[in-house]
Amino acid sequence: MNPRYAVLSALVALCGIWLSKYQTVTGIAGTAFLVIVIVIQIKRKSLLILCFLPLFFIYSQYDLKHSKSKIPHDQMIFTGQISTIPKIDGKMLRFYYETNNETIVVQHKMKSSIEKVQLSNLEINMTCMLKGNLKEPEQKSHFYGMNYPEYLKNKDIYWILETRDFNLDYCQMKNKLDFQDKIKLLRSRAIQQIESQFSKNTAGLMNALLFGYRDGIESGTLQAYQRLGLTHLLAVSGFNVGIVSFILYFFFVRVGIVKEFAYLIIIFFLPVYIVLTGGESSILRAGLMGIIVMLVMMFRKKVSPATLLSGVCIGMLVYHPSYSFELGFQLSFLMTFVLITSISLFQGRSYISLLIMTSFMCSLFSFPIILYHFYEFSIWSIPFNMIYIPFVSLVLFPISFVALVLAFSVPGVISHVSFFIEFVFEFSVTLLTYAQSLKGSIVLGRPATWLFVFYFISIFYFFYKWEVNKRFQLQLAIPFLLIILIHTFIPYFNSKATVTFLNVGQGDSILIELPYRKAVYLIDTGGTISFDKEDWEKREEEYDVTKEVVLPFLKAKGIREIDGMIISHGDMDHAGGATFLLENFKVNTVYLPVNQSDNELEETIQIAAQAKDIELIRLSKGMQWGTDQTFFYVLHPGSSPYSSNNGSIVLWVNLFNQRFLFTGDLEKEGEAEIMYNFNDLHADVLKIGHHGSATSSTDDFLKKLSPQYAIISAGKNNIYGHPAHEVVERLKHERIEIYRTDQHGDISFEVGKESLEIRTSQ
Repeated sequence: MNPRYAVLSALVALCGIWLSKYQTVTGIAGTAFLVIVIVIQIKRKSLLILCFLPLFFIYSQYDLKHSKSKIPHDQMIFTGQISTIPKIDGKMLRFYYETNNETIVVQHKMKSSIEKVQLSNLEINMTCMLKGNLKEPEQKSHFYGMNYPEYLKNKDIYWILETRDFNLDYCQMKNKLDFQDKIKLLRSRAIQQIESQFSKNTAGLMNALLFGYRDGIESGTLQAYQRLGLTHLLAVSGFNVGIVSFILYFFFVRVGIVKEFAYLIIIFFLPVYIVLTGGESSILRAGLMGIIVMLVMMFRKKVSPATLLSGVCIGMLVYHPSYSFELGFQLSFLMTFVLITSISLFQGRSYISLLIMTSFMCSLFSFPIILYHFYEFSIWSIPFNMIYIPFVSLVLFPISFVALVLAFSVPGVISHVSFFIEFVFEFSVTLLTYAQSLKGSIVLGRPATWLFVFYFISIFYFFYKWEVNKRFQLQLAIPFLLIILIHTFIPYFNSKATVTFLNVGQGDSILIELPYRKAVYLIDTGGTISFDKEDWEKREEEYDVTKEVVLPFLKAKGIREIDGMIISHGDMDHAGGATFLLENFKVNTVYLPVNQSDNELEETIQIAAQAKDIELIRLSKGMQWGTDQTFFYVLHPGSSPYSSNNGSIVLWVNLFNQRFLFTGDLEKEGEAEIMYNFNDLHADVLKIGHHGSATSSTDDFLKKLSPQYAIISAGKNNIYGHPAHEVVERLKHERIEIYRTDQHGDISFEVGKESLEIRTSQ
C-alpha cells in the first residue's frame, strides 16, 4: 500500500473517533481541511480513504454507547481477582480488581499498623472476597484538572469499591494460573526484588525502565523529568523492544540457531515482553511493530515503515478506540512517525549530528502536547534530551537489566555492586534536580484547541521545508515562533475581567484577572490542614492543595506573576499555601490585614516576603485603588481589636457593572460593623463568609447587600458541616442563586462591559 494512503487513512480514522466524542468547531474545521487536502491530492482513491471517517465515527459511537457497567450499583459482596500490583500509601490501599468480567478500582482505608503489615503481603492474581459500597468516580472539579472518570472509562472501568472490611484471610492465590497471569506474577515479584535491593528512588527508576512501573519514583524526581521534557524516557518504548530483540537475535545466532528460527522465537517472545512491561499503549505499539518487522524479515518482504506504523495504529483503534485519547498512544505514534518520515534528513550525518537532530525533532513535536498537559516548557529540554537519551539508553537501561539478572541469579553479588549502581542513578537525579533549579522554564499556559492545531501546522511546515531545501534555515521557524508569540500575548487582548473561585476543599482561594491582564490578584491561597498521624499513616508525599490545585491553575492560565497576593487572615485554610507560592512563583506585593496580632503563620509569610524582597502592605478600612471600571475598596478591618475570623480583610471590588464582595471568614459581629459603617453597600456577587458557617450571613446582612449570586467555598463532606443548613435556607429565602465549590468545583465569572458569563468545572 502507498505509504501516503496509509498515513492519511490512519489520520482520518483518528478524526472519526475524536469527532464522535468532541464535536468542537476547531475539530470539525480541522477535519474538513483534511478532507479537502485528501480530495485534492489523491482524487480517485480519496473516497476509499475517506470511508474511514464515517466508519470509525459510527464504530466509536457504538463503542461509547455500549461502554457501561453490568454490575448493579447496590451490589455489596464481590469475588474476584487482583489485577494490578497493590499500592500502599500511608493508610490507603489501592488496586484494580476483576469481578463479573469487569474491572473496578478498590480503595481500602487501613485501621492499624498491624493491618498494614498483613495487607502488604497481597499479590497480583490473588482471588479475594470483598465487601463494600460501590461509588462512581468523582467528577472533574477543576477547569484544568484531570478528568478521572473519563480516564477510567477509557480503561472500561466504571466503579470504585470502598471496602468495609478487608482481611488477608479473605484472599488466596489461584491454584492454576494461566500463562498471562504467570507473567504478571513474575513481573510483580521482579519489581519487589528490585525494591528490596536498592533505595526507593533508584528502584523506582529501574522498574520504570525495565517494567514500565513508575509508582516507586519519588515525586521530586518525576517532576524534574516532567519539567525538562524527559518523561518519555521513563516509558518502555520502541527502543526497549529494539534492544531486547537485538540481544536475543545476537544470542541465538551466536549459539548456532538459523536466522529464520531466531526471528520466530522473538515473535513468540514479544507478546510476553508486552505483558511483562505493563501492556501500555506505547509498548503495545512497539511490540506489534516488532512482531510485524520480524515476520517481514522472515518472509523477505518489503513494507514501508509509514505503512507499518499506520496499519498498527488502525489495528489498535479497531481493538480499542479509546486508545486515541491516551497521552502515551499519542506521543508514541507521533514520535515514531516523525522519525521514520525524516530518514532523508539523517542520511550522511555523524552520530553527534543524529543525536542533536533526533532530540530536536522529538522536543519540537512533543512541544504542543507537553504544553497542553504541563503548561510550561524548559529551554533546557533539547540539550538534556541530547544528554539523557543516550545516557538512559546506553547506561541506565543496561545497568538496570544486568542488576535484574544478578538479583535473580546471584543476589549475593548485588551488595558488592549496589554502591556503583546507586551512585550512577543518584548522579543522574542530582543533575536533573540542578537543571530544574536553573531559570529556564517558560510558562505559556494550556493552548486553546485552535492554537494547538496551528502549533502542529507550523512544526510540520518547518520540517517539510527543511526536507525540501535539504538544509536548515532559521527563517523556517518564523511561523512557529509567531504562534508562540500569539499564545503568549492572547490574554493581554482580552477586554473582560475574570473572577475564579478555586475549589481548594475546605478553604478559600480566589483569582481576579483584570481586563487586558493589567493586573492579577490572588485572594487567599488555600492550605491543607494537617492532623497528627502515626508514622504508619503518613503518605509518601502529603497532599498540598496549593501545590496540586492553585499553582497548576495559575500556570494553565499562562499567568507568570501575581501582582497582589491578598491574605484575608492567617488561618491555615486561607493562608497555608502562601509561603509555598512565594518560594515557587513571582509575587510583586503581599497584603495582610492591619492592626492584628500576627499569628505564627502570618509571621512566617512576612518573613518569606522579606526574604524575597517583596513589598508588604497592611490593608485597613478605607484603602482603595484602581479605576472607575476596575475599582478595589477595603471595608474591613478597622482599628478595633478583632478575633481571627472577624479580623478578615473584606474587599469590595467593582468590575465594570458587577460588584463583588469578598468576606474571608467574617462572622456576624464583623457583618454588623460593616453595615453600620457603609449604609448604602450593595453587591451582585457575595462570597459567603466562613464557608457558610451558621455564625455568618445573617438575614440583615443578606437583605442589605441583596446579592444575585452567592459563592460558598467548602470541602466536600467536610467535618464541620459547612455550609450550615440555616444559611442555605436564608439564601434560598432571599432568592439568591447559590454556587458551591463542593458541588460545582471551580466557579468562574467572566465580566464584560455589558455581559456576565458564569462557568463551572462540573
